[in-house]
Amino acid sequence: MLVLIKLVYYVIEGLEMIIILAALMSWLPGATDSKLGRIVNRIAGLIVDPVRRIMPRTSFIDFSPLVAILLLQAAQLGLTAIVRVLIGGY
Repeated sequence: MLVLIKLVYYVIEGLEMIIILAALMSWLPGATDSKLGRIVNRIAGLIVDPVRRIMPRTSFIDFSPLVAILLLQAAQLGLTAIVRVLIGGY
């Protein structure tokens, strides 16, 4: 059980890194047109696109990657709390 939770924890960390990479690649001209850019954007879009649909529009700055990362970190905190309960911490 703990191995599964640890795996989910690392998948969430990986998604956070992919979202950061996608945001950085969006600043570079042509980076999102490469094969790696399309893969990164497709994976990041799984998390960022639903957040983007819910959030109100801002003028030029897209805050949806930041909100998506905060939501993923909240999920990690929840997993940490579950592990503490399972282990018998507090």
